[in-house]
Amino acid sequence: MPFIDRLVKTLLPKEEHFFDLLEKGADVAVRAGLVMQDVCSVDATARTKALDQIRDIEHEADGVIHEVYDALNRTFVTPIDRSDIYALATQLEDVVDLCHATAMQIVTHAMEDIPAGAPELAALVAAAANEARAAVGELRTLKNLDEIRRRCQQMSRFEHEGDEIFRKQIGLLFKTEQNAVHLIQHKEFLEGLEATLDACDHTGKALTAIVIKNG
Repeated sequence: MPFIDRLVKTLLPKEEHFFDLLEKGADVAVRAGLVMQDVCSVDATARTKALDQIRDIEHEADGVIHEVYDALNRTFVTPIDRSDIYALATQLEDVVDLCHATAMQIVTHAMEDIPAGAPELAALVAAAANEARAAVGELRTLKNLDEIRRRCQQMSRFEHEGDEIFRKQIGLLFKTEQNAVHLIQHKEFLEGLEATLDACDHTGKALTAIVIKNG
């Protein structure tokens, strides 16, 4: 960070509530990840309940991102670069949006079952969201950058693990599924989960950018 920027940030009051908003957004992403595990459950009752929950969580994420955007528009000095706040908040919301969009395929595609591999991918989404929340919690002081790096690396490992599961299950799907409708349903559902893991990895990259600028 250039000297003049550090001087300005030292002399002017910081808007610490941005950390509250980022942590709130990360909390919502964690809840979305947990609910996705129920969405991918073999228990139909748990799945139905989870679909209702994910709708509410998605609305909550929308509220958080609007708070962040509004605060950025009204604030002169931010505790970290405003573009980094914008990027991180947006990525966290993307995680929730993709959880919601994937879950809603069960309704819009009238899915009767969940494809093999989906529970494993959902578990990785939940684990990656937990890593993101832990890393976001370190931003307030920026005193433990190595911990943020470690969390981001773990998120990247989860994404790579998810890619392996995704490729394997897609291959099996095309090899064994005879019903064209089921093939499309299951393929798109797995693609949604894989995209959600990508969004988690992008969240890690947004966090890494903050570490680089403030290291």
